[in-house]
Amino acid sequence: AGGGGGGGAGRRCLSAAAMAAFVRELERRGGPALRLEQRAAGGVGCVVWDAALVLAKFLETGACPLARRHVLELGAGTGAVGIMAATLGANVTVTDLEELQELLLVNIEKNKHLVTGSVRAKVLKWGEDVTEFQPPPDYILMADCIYYEESLEPLLKTLKDLTGPDTRVLCCYEQRTMGKNPEIERKYFELLQVDFELEKIPLDKHDEEYRSEDIHILTIHRKQRVRRS
Repeated sequence: AGGGGGGGAGRRCLSAAAMAAFVRELERRGGPALRLEQRAAGGVGCVVWDAALVLAKFLETGACPLARRHVLELGAGTGAVGIMAATLGANVTVTDLEELQELLLVNIEKNKHLVTGSVRAKVLKWGEDVTEFQPPPDYILMADCIYYEESLEPLLKTLKDLTGPDTRVLCCYEQRTMGKNPEIERKYFELLQVDFELEKIPLDKHDEEYRSEDIHILTIHRKQRVRRS
């Protein structure tokens, strides 16, 4: 998935020639595959990353009931995860920066015949006003959004602003050992745990084929504040 404002340290990159007009097919258990257009140019948001595949396929396991639920995807990139949720009956808003809207709209159009809920694309820059995305969604989806140090605090602000007491955040990320990645991950989870509780979803609960030891899915909730009498 893309990001609310970031580059991709440590990400695998295909050559421009290989990427040109390259459509990624994502198999579905319940019918025809999703067809996701990618872009040769335009940064990390224009490619379907492995964590997006793992999270999309996890949604298909049925572990999270999505039918008629209000779902928001952050850093949606190509829209793979959010569109998959929409094929499972969710009412989805996929969000990313302005420059990714065209790609999101192309992929929504390509797959609209598979959608049983609804899906729309909106601009959302992390750290900015989220009034138009209220009330809080039932689910927030994030795939590979933790990779850019300067985006951590804006992302956390957006998560805090968007989540209500019943919002469940599903965060899928690929653990990377190159350069500053371990430090960025450590800082992110340290900051996140000030306001949120985290629980790792065991690998054996992931899709049987789309899983990897270094790709993790976390379920995240707002901490319940105890009211003082």
